Amino acid sequence: MTLILPTCITGFSYGDCPTPEFDDRTFKAVCFDYARQKGGTCSIILGDSVTPNYDQATITIQGRSIYVLLSRVYPIIGISKLEPFQYKFIDVPELTDLFSDTYQIPSAAELNERFDVTLQPLLNEAERNQIEYWEPKTIGNVIFHYWD
Repeated sequence: MTLILPTCITGFSYGDCPTPEFDDRTFKAVCFDYARQKGGTCSIILGDSVTPNYDQATITIQGRSIYVLLSRVYPIIGISKLEPFQYKFIDVPELTDLFSDTYQIPSAAELNERFDVTLQPLLNEAERNQIEYWEPKTIGNVIFHYWD
C-alpha cells in the first residue's frame, strides 16, 4: 500500500507549512549511542536553511556506512545504504527500535516505492510544481531531497 504523504512534506508551499514540533536531540543521541554500541562512529550533518530538507547521521561500523535521515518538516526517519542522490532505503530494526514513538519510520519498501503523484491527494500546488520539475523517482526521494 502506498504511503500517503502529508501536506508540506517537501517543505514547499505558497502558504504556511506547519512548524516542526519535535527536537532532533533524540535523533542525535540514538544515532551516537547505536554507533558506540556497535563499535563504530557517528557524524551528524545538519542541513542549511535551504537544502537539503533533512539532517543526516552517518554511522560507520567496520568500514561500512549507513545514512540515517531526519526530515526537518515532519518527524520522519529513513535509513539508506547509499549517499545523497542515490538513496537506497533499508530496514535496520535494531536501530529503528531505539527511536521513540514520536518518530515515524516508514519501511524500506514504502520509501523505495515508485512515486506516483496521482496517489498523493494531500500535496499542495507548490509541492506538485516542485515534483514536476525535479521528477523524484521514489517516495523516499520526495520526503528526503536536495531541491532548492
